[in-house]
Amino acid sequence: MGNTIYPVEIYKGQHISFYYLPAGEHTAPGREEQVQKATLENESGRTINVTWEAVGGLFKNKIVTKHAPLLRRMMGASDTYQFDKCIGGPQFFSAQEEAEC
Repeated sequence: MGNTIYPVEIYKGQHISFYYLPAGEHTAPGREEQVQKATLENESGRTINVTWEAVGGLFKNKIVTKHAPLLRRMMGASDTYQFDKCIGGPQFFSAQEEAEC
């Protein structure tokens, strides 16, 4: 994603899709997890977190709720955030797409 700034309005409850990279940038190919629909937990603060449901548990036979930081505030800027290293290829749903869900 580089150092490009994207103007995006976010709000609590907004949906997003992305690739979850458990080891950040060093995640081995094939180990990333595609998250089709996650929900933002908060819209302000030092970190903006995201929640989603996935198959998990010891035998991968349960639905578990996973949490991860999505955005981290950049130093010296109150409204500028950068994506966390464990997030890849994020796509925010538009209001129309959310209404269809």
